[in-house]
Amino acid sequence: MKFFTALFPPRHVVDELAAVLDGVRGVEWTKPEKWHITLCFHGETADEERFNALEGHEVPELRLRNFGDFRRRILWAGVEGDLNQLARAAGANDNWQAHLTVAYGYRGQPMPAFESSPWQPSEAVLVSSADGVYTPVARVGLRTSARR
Repeated sequence: MKFFTALFPPRHVVDELAAVLDGVRGVEWTKPEKWHITLCFHGETADEERFNALEGHEVPELRLRNFGDFRRRILWAGVEGDLNQLARAAGANDNWQAHLTVAYGYRGQPMPAFESSPWQPSEAVLVSSADGVYTPVARVGLRTSARR
């Protein structure tokens, strides 16, 4: 079992992304219910103290914008909005890059331009991952412009 801290996009953003991806052929997409932005991987033991310390951290407005890839195999949607401070507080290392993985086994298919509606995550989620199954373990509230 592995643990990570994540931000999950709201349903309307998931639906917008799914609609754009539906028009691209030859790619096996990850499941929309698993789409998330990983702030930090914890490994086999969750750093619950660090996770709980995220409570009340301010989070910027985010949006998904366009696509990129890692090693021409992993396709991701880009994240616009500065999450660096939140990711560092969660325990991310210096190589961390905000993204939302949408496919493994990507082979360079052309992707359309994309920009989602903006949103602000209201919570961070500590997730356990075992055999491809994600299970929320804990949640902490984040400070948004609506929750000051």
